[in-house]
Amino acid sequence: MASEDTESPDITGLRSYLIMKAEAKEALKLAELRWIDKETPNYIKIHPLDMNEIEAFVDLYNRCFLASPDPFCPLTPEEARKLEPEGIFVAKLAEQHAGFIACFIEKKAESIYGEITGIGVLPNRRRKGVATELIKRATTFFLESGVDDVYCEVYEANIPSQMLIMTYGFREVGRRNIPMQVSKQMDSSDELPGGKIMRRLGLRPRAGCEDCRDI
Repeated sequence: MASEDTESPDITGLRSYLIMKAEAKEALKLAELRWIDKETPNYIKIHPLDMNEIEAFVDLYNRCFLASPDPFCPLTPEEARKLEPEGIFVAKLAEQHAGFIACFIEKKAESIYGEITGIGVLPNRRRKGVATELIKRATTFFLESGVDDVYCEVYEANIPSQMLIMTYGFREVGRRNIPMQVSKQMDSSDELPGGKIMRRLGLRPRAGCEDCRDI
């Protein structure tokens, strides 16, 4: 039992993330069918993350999250240079950065599965096939890696993201609840608010961060 002078963490309320799952082959098939009656613009090009263009990626990442309701901690060039680029893809539209997707391969015991840990498209580049091309590239990456199932987390309040990911065969299989408010005294290793990509990249909104949103 804690002593009377021990300060307790200031945690009030919970925020939920939906854990979504899809079969990799189904996701790829649905991505292709989504544009079967129309030609995906040939000026949309998908490239692996180029570490020589890291500042442009940082600008893209931050602009995508600023336009979403998700809890958000800005990415800095210094943090981005620590990224492992494998599995991170950038979409360019007319040679300009338009969106990104971040993928990871997880191995546990006898199983191997994929995770989409973040996807974003600039507001003025949406509804042009960018997200579809990113998801097609991600599922190809997963299939080449021997992955059967793909998971992602979607912030419960981000309805557009939920609708988008369900279009590609993702269905809710669980939820992850996190505290809505965390005191400054909590250790940085404690679970703080933030989407999956923030937790992966160490960019979870943190108490006392003036630039972080929604903590």
